[in-house]
Amino acid sequence: MRVGVLDTWLDRRYLPFWEAYLRELGVEVVRPAEAVDAALARADLAGLEGGRPVRLVVARVLELKERGVDHLLLPDAQFGVESERGGGQNPWTADLVSMLVRVVPGLPPVLRVPAELTEHTKGTAAEVGQVLVRNPQIVRRALERTQHLIRPYTPGGSLDASRPLVGLAAEPYLLEDARLYPEVLEALREEDLAPYYPDRSPAFLREEGARMGLKLDLPTDLEFAGAARYLDRLGRVKGVLLLVEDENPAVASLARKIARRLRKPSEVLVLGQRADEAVARLAARF
Repeated sequence: MRVGVLDTWLDRRYLPFWEAYLRELGVEVVRPAEAVDAALARADLAGLEGGRPVRLVVARVLELKERGVDHLLLPDAQFGVESERGGGQNPWTADLVSMLVRVVPGLPPVLRVPAELTEHTKGTAAEVGQVLVRNPQIVRRALERTQHLIRPYTPGGSLDASRPLVGLAAEPYLLEDARLYPEVLEALREEDLAPYYPDRSPAFLREEGARMGLKLDLPTDLEFAGAARYLDRLGRVKGVLLLVEDENPAVASLARKIARRLRKPSEVLVLGQRADEAVARLAARF
């Protein structure tokens, strides 16, 4: 039994537990091997539509399919929440798994799991284990050995006290994969600035986002808004750069609404636009 997993789209939030658990079940875990640049180039050659995060996910899924996995473990970033507001207007942001089922012919059977670890994870893991091995004893033993890995995810702030800090905010599936925006990090270095990432839990950021009064529903939208609001209040952060994946006008519109509610200097940067110019404009307003 071989199960393919992603190395992007919030993987660090849920995969440490799931990868260990699958191995304890006796399942072979298959990770993508292709370099990110090569995967994105292959997606472009195949004419795949969508922003960089989407193209990378589709390229990863195609690679895993070609390598003959029996199942795919895929994350649900919205926890079943549906909305026509904000990112909900983009089908990939709203429901990644359903879109993959639609656009990838012959997709291996999908094991959909929440993109965060909670008190409900053990129940989901038991169900997935039964699907894969159909042996309650093996499932129970695997859970006993790995349940210590079920803990909330909290990112680091990446503090670099030697340079002025620019807070980075985005939909979390973009923000947490810096391989998707190297030109932004290079532009910050060229201006002698350092990126600062929100260092609070996703749940905290979603609560912050709800306080912005934007009437958002999707968890990722709330987290985007909450990240910007939190960074806007940090004294050590000089300004906020709001990143948006290319080909997602719904999230670009949301980013502009968020920016209008911030007190500190801010810029909205859609990937594919001139990152150096956006960072220079932001730095000039400190």
